[in-house]
Amino acid sequence: MFNNDNNSFKRVDESHLLDLYIGTDNLSRKTLFLISNTEPDAVTSSQIIDVITGQRKDNKWGISFTLLDSKFEDIFNCFCSDIIESSRLITDKDKGTEFIRDRFTKWQLMLSKTRGDLLSHSVIKGLIGEMLFLERHLIPAYGQETAVKSWVGPDKTDQDFVCGNTWYEVKTAESGSESVTITSVEQLDMVNSGELIIIYLDKTSSMDVSKITLNGIFHELYNLLESNEIKTKLSGKLLNLGYFPRPEYEEPAFKLSKIEKYKVDERFPSVRRAYLPDSVINLKYQLSISSINAYLKEG
Repeated sequence: MFNNDNNSFKRVDESHLLDLYIGTDNLSRKTLFLISNTEPDAVTSSQIIDVITGQRKDNKWGISFTLLDSKFEDIFNCFCSDIIESSRLITDKDKGTEFIRDRFTKWQLMLSKTRGDLLSHSVIKGLIGEMLFLERHLIPAYGQETAVKSWVGPDKTDQDFVCGNTWYEVKTAESGSESVTITSVEQLDMVNSGELIIIYLDKTSSMDVSKITLNGIFHELYNLLESNEIKTKLSGKLLNLGYFPRPEYEEPAFKLSKIEKYKVDERFPSVRRAYLPDSVINLKYQLSISSINAYLKEG
């Protein structure tokens, strides 16, 4: 394995900075293999992927990622693709093992939470809405680096985006919806004023040329970003949420109807923690869209 001197492994491509190989081990299991000049730190295997490190006869080091259960082959293929493509952004070859170790750790965490299951319809729709807002409003307003770093929703914060002394909470709805769901008191209860963003997405046909899918908006946003560091940060945030490009995310397809922005300040009609009894720990409520028209921002 660590000498990689048989025909079962093939280098990913000659243009890749890292010495990455894809193939099968001596038990015919799919394996991703890295040869490095530096000794890899210890990596713990998962229930799906076995990780082995060792020194080669040429004194270089090898680290292999091997699929243990063939029923997870689709996920393993996505993992390999992600490792290969995300590591193309590396400019220092000696940092390759550290990057891949950290990336694998993110995959471990994500798989432990999702068990490889697909995201729900509501989560898919919500992610599309947040990435649309990031691409079409925050990047033009704040620049790519600040906009992507402001996306704190994947870190389980109260708001989806925090930029300086303002914030944005993004909700998705269908055209004609009468309300949106506020999932916690803290989402709209902030000292600083911010904005409630309602993005109207309607289901459409996969044949619609203007359709928006989760994979589509991700690739569109990813390709828009100019910095390798910001691309890695974006994909890392999404991996934390359990998203990585899979064929299944070519559906469902949506069509953008409109985006509305509402100013949220001390007068905005929402639940405030200061006025709730101490016995109320968590609260979710419906907010009538028609009742907040006075706070709708032009443009």
